[in-house]
Amino acid sequence: MQPVLRIPSPATAGTTTAIDVNPVRRCSKLVRREMLRVVAAIGILQLTLCVAPAQGQAPDSGGLSSQSSEPVQITPAPSNPASNASPLEPIFPQANAPAGAAAARSSRYATPAGPSSGAGLGYGPIRPGDIVEVQVFDAPEYSLRMPVSPGGEIAIPYAGLFHIEGMTSIEAAPAIARLFVQQQILRDPRVIVTTEQFGYNVTVMGEVRSPGIYALAGKKRLIDMLTQAGGVSDRAGHVIEIFPAGSMKNPHTVLWDPTLRENDNAELEIKTGETILVSRCGVVYVGGNVTRPGAFPLCDSNHTTLSEVMALAQGAKASSWSQRTLLLRTSESGTRVVQKVKLEDVLRGRAVDITMQPDDILFIPPSVLKAASKTALTAAVGFATQAYFYSR
Repeated sequence: MQPVLRIPSPATAGTTTAIDVNPVRRCSKLVRREMLRVVAAIGILQLTLCVAPAQGQAPDSGGLSSQSSEPVQITPAPSNPASNASPLEPIFPQANAPAGAAAARSSRYATPAGPSSGAGLGYGPIRPGDIVEVQVFDAPEYSLRMPVSPGGEIAIPYAGLFHIEGMTSIEAAPAIARLFVQQQILRDPRVIVTTEQFGYNVTVMGEVRSPGIYALAGKKRLIDMLTQAGGVSDRAGHVIEIFPAGSMKNPHTVLWDPTLRENDNAELEIKTGETILVSRCGVVYVGGNVTRPGAFPLCDSNHTTLSEVMALAQGAKASSWSQRTLLLRTSESGTRVVQKVKLEDVLRGRAVDITMQPDDILFIPPSVLKAASKTALTAAVGFATQAYFYSR
């Protein structure tokens, strides 16, 4: 039987109004039930929020409560730490982009492209035939390594031909970077240009131990190039000819002392393309009335004197007319000049000793009177000896 609440009606005295209270009870029960669900949900949410920080802090080894004794491993920084931006992307992607371009761009770290080589910043302007390596960081699909064309150009991906002849490696890097920006290919490219310069060579030939063509890397002196060629040989002379680039005429002649005592030209700077010719040492010819006639090289010193040559020839004979010695020397015009030398005065220090030159000819004539006197003296001694034995 459902409960009924009877309320007196004010309109009519003595009458009552019946109200069913069962629906009200049911509504209050539903409200209490929903409130319990809300409270339960709030409790579960608070419990979850409390447990989550504890779970996240449990494995942390950097807290004060539990520090790990294991060494901390530091992850290397990217090769381009100055920029935290994403890898370089083309502003307007090309339709003919290579298939591996997307995979290359996905790399976060800056990695230069191209094979490693012995290229460097180079010395002097870039010339046709040099190997140029362009490295673009974070965009390896734009890197390249190729020789410079005879017209002085290289082909840059998506940018076309670039005239690089005459630039140094340091000047070419920002120029290529500006080209990428101007043609709206890359926003902020970082470019490095290295070269293998084959156009900077010096030829060393003649009396050296290892003649050949040597690369001119940086500023080199004459002594540096001769040392690189193994040094001069034992037959090297005292004259070195340096020919200009592209010509074997009008050389610059310098004096060189193989004994390395008097090398005023050792610091001479060598330029690219020049040819160094080390001449063979000269020879002095000694003939006439000497003990040992022959040809004597002038390799040991560039100040070989007349007295030293006579010592090599073991001196003049007693029957020589040394005061009428003849010296034949080739002049600058190519003609032979005959000079009379008083050899006896030079050997005794009464005259200035003469410095010999290559291809000089020294002739010591015999003396007729000394030869006749010697013959007569020999005959007289022989006659006296015979007479002495005959008289006995």
